[in-house]
Formats: sequence, structure tokens, C-alpha cells
Amino acid sequence: MSGKTYFQEIQKRIKRIENDQWDSIRTASEMIADVIERGGLIHAFGSGHTHILVEEFWCRAGGLAAVNPILDPDQMPYTGPFKGSALEKLVGFGKILFETHDADPGDLIIVLSNSGRNPTPIEIARSAKERGLTVVAITSMDYSTEVPSRDPSGKKLYEIADLVIDNAGPLGDALIDLEDSKIKAGPCTTVLNAVILNVIVCEVASILIEKGIQPPIFVSANLDVSMDHNEKLFMKYGPRIRFFDRYPG
Repeated sequence: MSGKTYFQEIQKRIKRIENDQWDSIRTASEMIADVIERGGLIHAFGSGHTHILVEEFWCRAGGLAAVNPILDPDQMPYTGPFKGSALEKLVGFGKILFETHDADPGDLIIVLSNSGRNPTPIEIARSAKERGLTVVAITSMDYSTEVPSRDPSGKKLYEIADLVIDNAGPLGDALIDLEDSKIKAGPCTTVLNAVILNVIVCEVASILIEKGIQPPIFVSANLDVSMDHNEKLFMKYGPRIRFFDRYPG
């Protein structure tokens, strides 16, 4: 019944996030709403499997349009997990990657890293701060505080960020103890990070509505409705977002 146990453990950790991290989530949402109100962008980065969360946060039905994904194909598992893992540990790579994107002072960046120990996410966070961005880290404090940094500075992501949201993930990410085995199954932080990001999206939208501002939220392209709404958002934010192609509507 390990599958049933996974359901139970995920629900416990979501409740822990709701109880313990709400103030940080609300603060992040207020920061993001302020950036959007000023016409700025929200940037997002995660390497390895964490890049899945950047895709969840970007160009998504029900999601914010003012998001620039910092994605690098060479760090994605489908190009080779060993290469991607090596690049995440390569000193200097994160700084180069950040500099290929249009990030302005006053923008905000969300950096996702469960362990928070590798140079690439740390360098991206540091480079963003140097350029005048606010840095929000989503990380596992249980994980990060149990492992040493691999960055030459000796610091981990949570020590650099302006605001930290703990995703309640365990050391090693997997949740479920297996009988007669030292190995655990059931990675959990993709689920937990997605919950955090989508709670932020909903909270940002609510804050903007309270301010009398229509939130820049995409509607599904698979509804039989006019796509004029989405096209206007693409035209507004597209010039600063590296991965937007021309809207075909």
C-alpha cells in the first residue's frame, strides 16, 4: 500500500506548507503583484527535473503571462541526465546563462532548487541580485541544511535569496520507505513546488484584482473562444521573453 501512503504523505506536506509558509507565500505574491503593476517581469529558473516547474509556471492556461523562463536545453534530462547534472555543478555556467536573458532592475526572479547546493542556481540568484532583481528561493530547508554547498562561496541558495519558501521536501526528495530496502521511492517536490507556484499565481491575481488591475492570466488555447485575450498578452510581454515565438492567431 505504498501508493496510499504517498497520498497521505503528500497531503501532510501540503498542509505543512499551508500552515508554515503562508506568510512567505503571501509576501512573495505581493512582491510579484507589485512588479507586474510596474510593468516588470517575473523570471523563473530551475535545473534538472526542477525545470518542469518553470514550464508549469510559464505560458500556462490559468497562469501569469508576465513570466520569463530561464531554460537551458542542455540542463534538461532528455538531453542526457549526466551532462545536465554536470552543468548544474559547473562554476560559471549560471552567470553566463543569466546574462543571456533580458532581466531589468526591479524585476523579480524565482529560483527553484531542492538541495540549494549547486553553483548554477546559486550563481543565477547572485547575478540577479547584482543586477537589482528581488530573489525568491523555493527550496527544501530539510535538504539544504543537511548538505554542504558546492559553490566556491560556501553559501547555499537560501543564504542568498531575499525571501525563502520551504517546499517541505525531505532530504533526498523521496518519501516512501520500502520494506527490506534502504532505498526510498516517490519523489515529492515536483508536486509540492507546483502547489506553491500555483497558489502564488492565484494570490497574485487576487491582489491585482483588489488594486483594480486586470491580472495578465492566460486562457486555455483549447477552449472554443476568441484568443484575442492571449494575443494581447503575447504582444505586451513577448518582446522581453526569450522563448516566445510569433503568435499564430
